[in-house]
Amino acid sequence: MKNVKKALLATSLAGALVVSAGYGTYSWFTSSTQAVGTIENGTLSVNNGESISTPLFSGESFAPSQVVMGNFVTLENTGSLDQQLKVTYTGSVDKASADPYKIYYLAFKYKEKPSGDVLKDWRMAWERGFYNGNINPSMSLAKSAAPSLPEGVEVITGEVTIEEAQAMAAMAKSAEGSSKYYKVGNDKFFKLNPNQYIDIVFDVKLDQKAGNEYQGAVYSGSLNVEAKQTDQGGKFENKK
Repeated sequence: MKNVKKALLATSLAGALVVSAGYGTYSWFTSSTQAVGTIENGTLSVNNGESISTPLFSGESFAPSQVVMGNFVTLENTGSLDQQLKVTYTGSVDKASADPYKIYYLAFKYKEKPSGDVLKDWRMAWERGFYNGNINPSMSLAKSAAPSLPEGVEVITGEVTIEEAQAMAAMAKSAEGSSKYYKVGNDKFFKLNPNQYIDIVFDVKLDQKAGNEYQGAVYSGSLNVEAKQTDQGGKFENKK
């Protein structure tokens, strides 16, 4: 009897082993790793790509030897990349040559805007210079008459003359009037870092030698600003 029980027990265990082998699972040692990366492109934007709503200047009953004082307009680097600006100014007259119109500019560059009183004092000294006929790009007169600018504020001024055009079409004429295209300032000044600003103003003077052909004439000025990144190869091409 004992032998029979042993035989049955052995058979039962053998059956259990067969079931375990048929339906069980096995584990394997495993290991894994991974790496991910992302790149966010920078943005190149001046004034968020929007037009400037402030007019450069406006006036009426303009006469020879008079000056129209312009309004400050702001250029802001609203992107995340350093940018190089190409600033050009176009002046045109509807019925005569644009030659007798003299255009002077004053620009401040900053991250923190100086007080309005400081800018006003600088502007008064600058304008006093060309009212007296001795405007000069070095601003020596303005610097001697105006207070020191806060740290980090740069200033540039000059006359937008045809000599500054630098092969940018120089002059285009028509029978009804004429236009002039100018490059303003220098490349070094018009490099903007993110969150950096330039305030620029243009004053217009009609030369005292302008004759009767300028009675009733309309002068128009236009400012165009293009931005490119400052990396090598991102330079503006000269157009002839």
